[in-house]
Amino acid sequence: MATSKDVKLSQATRDALYLINKALAGDIVIAISPATVAPAPRATAWTRTVTITLKTAAGETHDWFNKAIATGVSIADSSTAGTATIPSTTLTFVDGVATVVVSGDAQAWLNSETDTLTIANATILGATITGGTSVETFTT
Repeated sequence: MATSKDVKLSQATRDALYLINKALAGDIVIAISPATVAPAPRATAWTRTVTITLKTAAGETHDWFNKAIATGVSIADSSTAGTATIPSTTLTFVDGVATVVVSGDAQAWLNSETDTLTIANATILGATITGGTSVETFTT
């Protein structure tokens, strides 16, 4: 009878199992980049890209995770004239990384106005992972 020591696994498989075991033990967090950004006020259309990565406490990416999470993100703004939008509220991870493009229309984005991308809490392997925000504050 073969034992676990007799099973030959590739290094890539061992690496994936290592990270999955860390996630099963609760070592999984959401990292958001950028967390904040402060461009100058403007009256032109704009975009910014936010990267959401599933990581361990040591900074290793959970690259085994591939899933679309419905209602995983939302957008809000405090602009009196402009509107911030995102293409979808579904957050799609590929190899542990998701990107969201936030867009603002060609209106007056004034000093101190903001747009906030909110990443919802997620349940992964039975554990609730705390989400967060990426905030853009127009600043002179």
